[in-house]
Amino acid sequence: MEGYILKALTVIGMSALKYIFGLFTAMGLGFGFLEILLLNVGGGMFGVIVYLYLWDLIVKVYRKFVPVKRRREGLKVTKTSRWIVRIILKYELYGIAFLTPLILSVPLGTLIAIAIEKDKWRIKRFMFVAFLAWTLVLYGIYALFGIRIDKWFGGD
Repeated sequence: MEGYILKALTVIGMSALKYIFGLFTAMGLGFGFLEILLLNVGGGMFGVIVYLYLWDLIVKVYRKFVPVKRRREGLKVTKTSRWIVRIILKYELYGIAFLTPLILSVPLGTLIAIAIEKDKWRIKRFMFVAFLAWTLVLYGIYALFGIRIDKWFGGD
């Protein structure tokens, strides 16, 4: 039982930070469909809520210990970053919610969503639907075709 709880907390923590890695971790640990669905979507939403409501406090505490450094260099612009910005500008919250589980991390996706949308309930709804949809799609690929996507990224 203790090992199960530790595995579940690992999946929740991974999903709260980088959703796709949490999903692959859950698949690699051998969780069933319902467990994967609950742990991943729950972990992703836990991350959204933490960053949605506690971000100001996190920044305040961080700034207390780490002073602000002035950057002389600009951001590095790549094809991928241009593509992400184009999606965000064109599709707004829909695009952010779509990209967060796969490409963006949960904290980054949530912070970008906060920057363009002030309605926190709307952000939570969009992120929930995105987490649920991506979990169903990726697990569906595994269940229907036997393709273990987690193995592509170094899973057992």
